[in-house]
Amino acid sequence: MIDLKRKQFFNVFLSITFVLENSKYMSLIVVGTMAFDSIETPFGKSDRIIGGAATYIALSASNFIKPIKQISIIGGDFPQETLDELTARGVDLEGVEIKKDQKSFFWKGKYHLDMNERDTLDTQLNVLGEFNPIVPESYQDAEFVMLGNLVPAVQHSVLKQMKNRPKLVVMDTMNFWMETAMPDLEEVLKHVDVLLVNDSEARQLSAQFSLVKAAKEIMKMGPKYVVIKKGEHGALLFHEDQVFVAPALPLEDIFDPTGAGDTFAGGFIGHIAKTKDISFENMKSAIIIGSAMASFCVEKFGTTRLKEISKEEINDRIHSFVELVNFEIALI
Repeated sequence: MIDLKRKQFFNVFLSITFVLENSKYMSLIVVGTMAFDSIETPFGKSDRIIGGAATYIALSASNFIKPIKQISIIGGDFPQETLDELTARGVDLEGVEIKKDQKSFFWKGKYHLDMNERDTLDTQLNVLGEFNPIVPESYQDAEFVMLGNLVPAVQHSVLKQMKNRPKLVVMDTMNFWMETAMPDLEEVLKHVDVLLVNDSEARQLSAQFSLVKAAKEIMKMGPKYVVIKKGEHGALLFHEDQVFVAPALPLEDIFDPTGAGDTFAGGFIGHIAKTKDISFENMKSAIIIGSAMASFCVEKFGTTRLKEISKEEINDRIHSFVELVNFEIALI
């Protein structure tokens, strides 16, 4: 029994490693913001640095799949250097609208000591206030869609433009839309396969305190799978009556949690799109990969760490996650 369990964990690690090194390219659409952030944490602060959900998702997912077909909007102030870096990583920018005479979305925030709480100090929508995404013809063959956190009506507009129903649609959202755009959120949820939310968002959306009951209520709204992120306490995956619990890797230093959830989403959808396997078993591997990628993100400010990591580092980090849940116990 114990040997079988250890063999299963080892096989998960081998299958993930194989995917990182030997998989075929398939396309993935990523929808979300490309922006500037200004961040202060108990461990330091940054001036204007590159951020945005779609940026983090693309940088994370590009370790697993190419091309990534980006849909976003930026102003003329967004650095050409960053666009070139994304292109070099296999990110197709045809779907990124550039308004040269306007400014990109900007967010400024300050984190508290526990890093789970933050204050928004400034939000400037700029070009995002008139974002009307267009899905280019060259994107229509994409089998996988990752809807980063945006206005629900904008997320829905992308899906309505797809000529063929994608193989899998994954969506992120937040409590702000539950408070200000609930009817639109409920509508787009009908067309989503996987919903990514944190624990407080899951409770608010479902009106249930128990996360098990919350996931069941959310699945009634449309999604077949629900991923509930619990930050430093890991993540939960729900499908029908099945539950999988993934740990979080204990880290000595957490400098900046900004973008960690988006980085998780990028690793999650990147693995699934690469393997083209949307089974519950493969999503368990995707949860581990997403958690591993998020653990890199928090090690430095902004997107810095995501642009440094190698496949060898990713494999080592995934192995660390596997070891966290690999144990022996004597049955009584």
